[in-house]
Amino acid sequence: MLSALHRDQKSLKYIIDVTIGYANGRPFELLTNVVAGDGEPRQTMIHYRKYPAATVPRSETMLTCWLYERFAEKDRLLDHFYRTGNFATECPNGSITSANVKCCSHSVRFSAAVCLLMHAFYILSTFMHLYVAIRICCFFWSLFV
Repeated sequence: MLSALHRDQKSLKYIIDVTIGYANGRPFELLTNVVAGDGEPRQTMIHYRKYPAATVPRSETMLTCWLYERFAEKDRLLDHFYRTGNFATECPNGSITSANVKCCSHSVRFSAAVCLLMHAFYILSTFMHLYVAIRICCFFWSLFV
């Protein structure tokens, strides 16, 4: 990340910090939810902050300190989330965050049925593509035999 940040100073506009919290501390589990037939949707909360790239330190030592502060904030955010069920409404103030940092929280509903349908679509799509590729290879093989 450090080298990418230095290399893309002119094209990098924002750095997005994402923190994910699972209701009751339990993420979606494939075996329990899909295979066993537990259709109860799991709630996932996503908290993100958008930092303007210009406010992020450029020196390696300052950037390292800034990253450690972000991880400490993540720990505080997750601690608050698992105690209350919601992310804090205000951004925790780190020593380097500026006033133009934007914070948002969104609730994401995740359904096992939707996950199963998406996986079925991708599996069927993969088989269809393999079938087409094999048919094309067989056609060209028949031309040379």
